[in-house]
Amino acid sequence: MRLIHLLPFLALIPGAIAQSEAPAPVFDVADVHSSPAGVRDGGIYLHANRLELHGVTMLHLIATAWGVPEEKVFGGPNWLDTDRFEIIARAEKPVTTENFRPMLQALLADRFALKVRNEDKPEQYYVLTATKHVQLKESATPGDPQCKRANGDGYLGLTCQHVTMAYVAEGLPGIAPNYFNHPVVDQTGLTGSYDVTLKWTGRGQLGSADPDHAGISLFDYLQKEMGIKVEPLTRPAKSLVIESVNETLAPNPPGTLEKLPPQPTEFEVAEVRPSKPGTEQNFEMKNGRIQAFAVTLKDMVGFAYNLDDYMLPGGEKWLDSDKFDIIAKTDPTATDGTLRAMLRTLLAERFHFQSHFEEQPVSVWALMAPKGKGKLRETTGEEHAGCTRIPKDGAFTLTCRNTTMAQLAARLPNIGGAAGYLSDHPMVDLTGLKGSYDFEITWSPPARFAAAGRGVPTSTGPAVAAVPTGGVTLYEAIEKQLGLKLAVGKHSMPVVVIDHADRLPAEQ
Repeated sequence: MRLIHLLPFLALIPGAIAQSEAPAPVFDVADVHSSPAGVRDGGIYLHANRLELHGVTMLHLIATAWGVPEEKVFGGPNWLDTDRFEIIARAEKPVTTENFRPMLQALLADRFALKVRNEDKPEQYYVLTATKHVQLKESATPGDPQCKRANGDGYLGLTCQHVTMAYVAEGLPGIAPNYFNHPVVDQTGLTGSYDVTLKWTGRGQLGSADPDHAGISLFDYLQKEMGIKVEPLTRPAKSLVIESVNETLAPNPPGTLEKLPPQPTEFEVAEVRPSKPGTEQNFEMKNGRIQAFAVTLKDMVGFAYNLDDYMLPGGEKWLDSDKFDIIAKTDPTATDGTLRAMLRTLLAERFHFQSHFEEQPVSVWALMAPKGKGKLRETTGEEHAGCTRIPKDGAFTLTCRNTTMAQLAARLPNIGGAAGYLSDHPMVDLTGLKGSYDFEITWSPPARFAAAGRGVPTSTGPAVAAVPTGGVTLYEAIEKQLGLKLAVGKHSMPVVVIDHADRLPAEQ
């Protein structure tokens, strides 16, 4: 049996969007229920005749079941990208990457009354065309196409030999996804084989305040140095439209849990010991094995219970200072969720660990609305809740549709380009706004302001730039573009209180 973690490559597996007219295969038994509050996306796993999904949104489930990107799923209710679910399903025959999709489609139809249809929707893409001044070097000798990274001098780079422009176009989204975030089509008319060098600045570093390192965009490099123009266009593309779906799922059939063998809660072999002085910290988890060196008990608890740092406040000093090594193993097919459950058992056995949840005031980023809904636009309700981040010209643009302020507060700290601003505290919605809105916000990466001296906003007001940088911080963008405000303050949040833990692990 082999564990397959699907998230990194599910989108690469071909799959027809249309539903088959033949009866769809089904799981013999499936436990479907809502995820506990605060659970993150825990991934999708196939092993033997079992499918497991943990902390997965309905949008992700639908995209996975039909083999389409999430941005190709349209319609549906506001909660589609926020409510999370757990699924453990079993079939008599092996569940593989080839046959699980129709089985998942049937399960979603059964438990959520999901109905979808195919429809062509506009899709953005890029076209490469040749200018009058093409500057390409044809390969002197024949050979197989090959490319390698050539980063240096503050630039990103790529050198290729024996490549066609069609080959380059196909590879650009993987080479520079922050520039080419849509498919690329070659319409240059160039049919030769070329040796090509590309050189560009990462989009997050474009427009630096330092004139010696302002950089060059990949779009500009292609046109100025190679004579290849990049043009964004739209075309119709097959998409999936949600006709109906229930937020309240149908209950499990009687006897479901009895038919699903429970997952083991203990490691087959486990060793826990104090770390030797000078041991370098390291954590590795794969193939049913955990190897952790020089980790604190708080580190272990945070991983075992899947907690953010703020959820483990206070406690005795040794909880943050004493270091331990853990080597534990079980069946190689064990999922992350199973390994976390086993680690919880191990903590209880070796450290006699006990804890409970309670509400306590913690430091938070508070999203507030001093002027009501400010510049937010009431949603038309035609699209499900969702936000798309696009890097552009050294900045980040987040476009949200049918999104509540609570959803924005939950999503924003995990969005690339925003995490650097918000990573030190959780974010909570204190706007008092209950509606859903369409809005767009653009800000610059935090690194641009480090030397400029821009500080962090407080409860008394936003930070002010010490020197101009030509960009906007996330804090300023929220105030100027949305009419809202971010400030650091205290707010009551659920945290884990450690009731007891032995300082030395028990022998086993």
